[in-house]
Amino acid sequence: MNNTNNYEHSLLFSRMLGIINEDELKVLENKKIAVPGAGGVGFTHAETLVRMGVGAINIADFDTFGPENMNRQFGCTISTIGQEKVSILNERLNDINPNIKTQTFEGISYENIDDFLDGVDLVCDAMDYFVIEPRILMYKRAREKGIPVIVSGPVGFGASLHVFSPDGMSFEEFFDLKASDTTDEKLLKFGIGLTPSELYLDYQPSACLNFNTKKVSSISSSCLLASSLTGSASLLQLLGSQSFKAVPYCYQLDLRSFKFEEVLFRKK
Repeated sequence: MNNTNNYEHSLLFSRMLGIINEDELKVLENKKIAVPGAGGVGFTHAETLVRMGVGAINIADFDTFGPENMNRQFGCTISTIGQEKVSILNERLNDINPNIKTQTFEGISYENIDDFLDGVDLVCDAMDYFVIEPRILMYKRAREKGIPVIVSGPVGFGASLHVFSPDGMSFEEFFDLKASDTTDEKLLKFGIGLTPSELYLDYQPSACLNFNTKKVSSISSSCLLASSLTGSASLLQLLGSQSFKAVPYCYQLDLRSFKFEEVLFRKK
C-alpha cells in the first residue's frame, strides 16, 4: 500500500506553479466541490478538478456503466461495464490523490441534497440532460446556500458554458421554467437556453435530441472540451479570480464552425 505521506499536495500539484502561486495552491487544497453526474462529462469534470489540486469532492450518480456509454464516458471500459459509476470514479480520484476527501451519493434527491451540498464551495453540474426535476432542486438549494453552479455541455463539435451566481439570475428564471410546464417543455427550454447560438447548425440540421428515447448525440472530444471549460471556469471561481460572466451571459465554443461567442441570452 502506498504511503500517503510520500504524496504531499505541494508535490503532486507543483507543476501548476507559475500559472498559479503557492498560496493559491494551498487555497485549492481546502476547497470542496460537488459533481452531480459521473458519466460523459462528470467523470472528467471531477478528474480535472482533482488534478488541479481541489482537496475535497462530493460525487453523485445512480447509474452503472453500459456498452452504450463507450463512445464518450471515460470511466467506461470493458472491465467496468455493469459497475457503479460513482464507485469507479471514486476509486479513480483516490488513485490520483490518496489524500483526497470524497463522499459518494446515489443520485440527487430531496433526502440527500443538503448532505450533498454540505460545506461545498462550488457545484459543477454534470447531470444527464434528461434529468430535470433533481436539477431544478439542486440549483434551488445551491442558491439558498450561496453556492455558485457551473454547467457545461457538449454540443456537436463544441460545448457551452453557463455560470450561475447565487446572487444573480436563478436557474428557473434563466430557462423560463414554470411549475405548469410539462417535463418535455422544461427540457426543451433547457436545451434552447444551453445553446442559444446554435453554432452546430453550421454543419448539422439539429441538436439530435430524442425525447422518446431520452438520447442526444455526443462525441468524446466535445465531452473533454466541456470539462476543459468547466475546469478553467471552476479554477478561477475557486480562487476568486476574474472569470466568465454569470448568466444571463453564456458562452459557446465550436471547433468545427471555428466560432467562440459570448451571448447575452434573452428569452424569446
